Amino acid sequence: MIFGLPLVYWGLWLAILILWMGRFVTSFLSIYLVSALHINEGVVGAVVSMYGFGSIIGCLFGGTLSDRFGRQSMIIIGEIGAAIALLVVSALTAPVAIGAALFVYGAFASLPSPAIAAYIADVVPVKRQQRAYVLQSWAINFGYAIGPIVANQLVKVSYSLMFYVEAAVMAAVTVLLIAFFREVRHLGIAVPGPGGAVRAAVSGRSDGGRTQSASDDKPANVGITGDDVAATAEVRDDGSRTESASSGDSAATAAPSAPSLRDNWRRVLTDVPFLAFSMLMFGYYLVYFQSTSGLPIAMTDLGLGLGEYSVLLTINGFMLCALQIPAMKLFARMGNSRVLVVGLAVTVVGYAVQIVAHSWAGFALAVVLWTLGELGTFPIATTTVAAMAPASARGTYQGVYNVIWSVSIALAPLVGGWTISGFGGRTLWIACTLVLIAVTIGLRLTKSSRDRAIARNLQDQLAG
Repeated sequence: MIFGLPLVYWGLWLAILILWMGRFVTSFLSIYLVSALHINEGVVGAVVSMYGFGSIIGCLFGGTLSDRFGRQSMIIIGEIGAAIALLVVSALTAPVAIGAALFVYGAFASLPSPAIAAYIADVVPVKRQQRAYVLQSWAINFGYAIGPIVANQLVKVSYSLMFYVEAAVMAAVTVLLIAFFREVRHLGIAVPGPGGAVRAAVSGRSDGGRTQSASDDKPANVGITGDDVAATAEVRDDGSRTESASSGDSAATAAPSAPSLRDNWRRVLTDVPFLAFSMLMFGYYLVYFQSTSGLPIAMTDLGLGLGEYSVLLTINGFMLCALQIPAMKLFARMGNSRVLVVGLAVTVVGYAVQIVAHSWAGFALAVVLWTLGELGTFPIATTTVAAMAPASARGTYQGVYNVIWSVSIALAPLVGGWTISGFGGRTLWIACTLVLIAVTIGLRLTKSSRDRAIARNLQDQLAG
């Protein structure tokens, strides 16, 4: 156990870290298309947007297919497919062909995201899931900060080298993941299979195994995150769960059949508390991604250059990497709902500062504030989705939630650019502040409905 999390989690965490350190093509894609291929700037925007549309498809199907065929399968297929598609992109020169290849690349690259989030919920004990998602967020932020530095050196040699290195990183990590998943099964550590079934549990293991005296066909996690609703299943610190066997169920029963895709989609699309939470978070993400779309435009209009903007991004990345792990204990004491509301409230203040900011120092203060809000918002939101999702549909729930992320990435530049061009940057920040206030109030008002949904989900899993 490391940080109280099972080894079956840390193998995947290491893969996430390496993958994000090698994920840099999308950051330099526009520059590549303009500088190396001499494609018109107006066309470049449409070409690059195809990656975003592909990622929507990947999130939609990656989650629900992981419920049907298993998390590991979708993770492996996604990384292999993305590596191949990336090599195809590097060999193309026509805008239409590049756009089509980027669509495929986006779909495969996003395929593992909901499967990874669901996998973490499967293998990490419920009271440690908040910590697991915070550490996952740290790995992504650290890798994302390192990746562009590496890419900047690669493009000095050749733009093509950038594509080759990222594809090689994906291929290498895929090999490591295949070996890791096989070793997990070989050691008999409990791992999630299709439909949330758990295979090969070894009694009394300290690395994420599970002790169970009856059948082994129940979900690996039957509780919820600690602050919102009290769990009724006994969960040990090492991640295992003990259950007393009745006289009638001493023999192991067969694992349940994988759920149908239709049933999972029907469940997620009729889950009103989850859909309400997702729509509220969509409002947050639509505002958040103005940091990479509207903010540089607004700063340029005020006479500030890209150099000043780059320093702000560095501040954001440094704060996330430096503070996210120390903040875990504070988040655990506060509880998920409170972290979300407080994080949104701090973000509101940050965007309100941008309304009156006219210098680099003003924007720097705003970035510091909304970065503090970001510390808890991203991982805690994912933790909340994991708690609301039934074990057999975790991938589908995470997939739908990831679609909200992808759609906001696609729409944020359009909304920000249109608002600034028509009404100015100050109007954009006023609108963002009002949206964030509405999201904060909405999260507070819908807390009880989320709690009831989580408790009902817990009871369903115990009954199953």
